[in-house]
Amino acid sequence: DQLAVDGVEEFGEYLAKGLADVAVVVDPSLFVIGGGVSKAGEILLTYIEKYYRKRAFFANKDTQFAIASLGNDAGIIGAASLAYSID
Repeated sequence: DQLAVDGVEEFGEYLAKGLADVAVVVDPSLFVIGGGVSKAGEILLTYIEKYYRKRAFFANKDTQFAIASLGNDAGIIGAASLAYSID
């Protein structure tokens, strides 16, 4: 469906631009994409990487991207582990 592809591409472009701006400040070696957006999977990473490489500062061009293995559950698992570790 071309409309769906166009939507994912546009979203990937906006996300990539934002990540490129963040990368200038924090210089990450890896961005892990989680939450609901991670359900888009590898197709989203294709567009993120495409637009990120065009916009990223030369020192951040090698930043890698991955989908979070916990997907949408990452936030709740992190919150639970934090609550459990509080004395």
